[in-house]
Amino acid sequence: MRKKLLTLIASLSVALSTVATPVIAETHERLDATTQHPLFMLDDRPVLGGIENVYYSDIPELEGVAFTGKIDTGADTTSMHAIDVHVYSTNPKYEGLRDEAFLEKMVAEYGGPKSNWWLDSYGDVAEEVAGFVTFVIPHPYTGEKIDVELPLARPSVVRSRTSEKPIYRPVVRIPMTIAGETVMTEVNLTDRAHFSSPILIGKTFLREHAWVFTGYDFLQSKSESQLIGKKEVLDIEGLPHTTSLSLANRYTIFHATDVQLDEDELQVSFTLHGDNDKAQEMTLPVVRLANISGNERPLVYLPVDFGPLGTKMVLAYPDDRSDNSSLLRLGHEILNQWFVIDTDKKQWLNGEGQTYQEAVSDGALVVSPVEEISVDGIPMDAEPSFVVQTSLLKVPDYRLTKKGKKEFVTYSLIDQRGEPVSVTKPVERKVRVGDEVRPIIDSELTLGKVTDDREIAITRLSENEENPYFVLGQTLVKAQVLVDTRTDHILDSYPLFKAGYIEQATVEGLTFPVKLDTGADITSISATDIQQFERDGTSMVTFDYSNRSGQEQEFTLEVVDVMRIKAKKGEETNVRPVVMMNIKLGDVEKKVRVNLQDRSRFEYSMILGKNFLKYGAVVSSDEQYIYTTKPE
Repeated sequence: MRKKLLTLIASLSVALSTVATPVIAETHERLDATTQHPLFMLDDRPVLGGIENVYYSDIPELEGVAFTGKIDTGADTTSMHAIDVHVYSTNPKYEGLRDEAFLEKMVAEYGGPKSNWWLDSYGDVAEEVAGFVTFVIPHPYTGEKIDVELPLARPSVVRSRTSEKPIYRPVVRIPMTIAGETVMTEVNLTDRAHFSSPILIGKTFLREHAWVFTGYDFLQSKSESQLIGKKEVLDIEGLPHTTSLSLANRYTIFHATDVQLDEDELQVSFTLHGDNDKAQEMTLPVVRLANISGNERPLVYLPVDFGPLGTKMVLAYPDDRSDNSSLLRLGHEILNQWFVIDTDKKQWLNGEGQTYQEAVSDGALVVSPVEEISVDGIPMDAEPSFVVQTSLLKVPDYRLTKKGKKEFVTYSLIDQRGEPVSVTKPVERKVRVGDEVRPIIDSELTLGKVTDDREIAITRLSENEENPYFVLGQTLVKAQVLVDTRTDHILDSYPLFKAGYIEQATVEGLTFPVKLDTGADITSISATDIQQFERDGTSMVTFDYSNRSGQEQEFTLEVVDVMRIKAKKGEETNVRPVVMMNIKLGDVEKKVRVNLQDRSRFEYSMILGKNFLKYGAVVSSDEQYIYTTKPE
């Protein structure tokens, strides 16, 4: 057994440190990188993740303030949160016209809303129009309203999902910095208070300046990450806080009482409590209200001292945590930006610490919060743990029997067809955990591309759990087990490849051009005459698909989910059924979730979102058909 264990450790170390060569057609450039080991630079341009920190480079009051930016190759224009936006002109021709009425008249004069003239040629008429924009950027830390006035660069005309009438927005030019790259960017101004990212980075920044690999959030911070322990003690305003980490929750929670929300002033007051029985009254501006587990919570920026990293502003909300073992629970948004978690060590930040790169060089195994492994050839979901030592197989139930002197354990798993499979294994030994005695067995585990025998423990699912799953223990390998919350399924390694923002894909046997949209979480296909019904107790949908190449087909598929799409300002929330469809792009073939939407007004009948692009597509905002051949 020990020989097999050492073999697995060696194999895993090789698998996780070796950069595979992608299998791509000879006409395409090969990238020496994988989804497990992504690129940070490509062709002298940064490779951005699905979310990155954005800085305003030319507004002194916001120097050093990081704004969350969603990176969207599907957006022609970058968009930023602004309030009190007004547009006017000093040209007498537009006297008395302001805001949307002014923009609408301008667009009508120079070609109409469908001409797209403003995307390239508005600079020729900018002086004649003589437009200006005033707006306010709320400081996320202090609530201060920062007044800005800039020349109108051009109008933006946004096609609405729900109406034939377009939405008009002013566009200004402003320098933005991401990953050290500063770009004078055309930005449209809108109220994004109800979106999780105050900035949407589109082609006006990305074109000629960056690639996008949406498989990671905050990809650019990965290489400089520090290790964080599972039980740090961190200071907030001089008060020590025992700290835990969450793999499931986006936002940080801190212990506070007497929480009072002033919606008129957009601020929240509370009493902050520390571990030393001291407390402090605080009032902070509300960044926005977020719906969390059905409750509306005020999000604020909280100053947290991370020791050697200094004080970081953490997006968090107050809650009474007096019944919890930790006063501060860090969500994965802050973990994504600065840290990789050591599942075994309690504290790293009270000393010199260790970097992610140092740990990987020492042979650490890096996993994500969501993995899929195989146990005796049966695939199942897996997750890391901060407390489990010996890896656990959690099953609905098991029974112990004896044959002679040997004891056996029998349990059920679910195979790839969804059918139950009965498994009987000899018990090698038992281990006591609290009041429970767990049988230990030998099983064949496959993690990524490595297969070997391992000792695992058997335990029962909790009351609220349904399907068998695997818990990755801290003794999985000899070295450290680290958790990178920026992505999922790190152990499944796929080669990276360059792709244009338009490529040709094959979807359920039909081949046609698709748009690669890193801003969309879920892939979407054009659907009309959508009819939902039930068949033998299963929710089904029939819909018609067509595209501008003249291809048409009717589909009848199972409905696996329903999505509510957040709308642009001025639009209603869009509800869409979700189905599973087989998609092939070059060498990548996956069955993924696809939502149904009438895209007949759009040029491309399908967008490939993050749930497909994460399998290796590094997307350009400049070029089309890098990876596949343009249709005749």
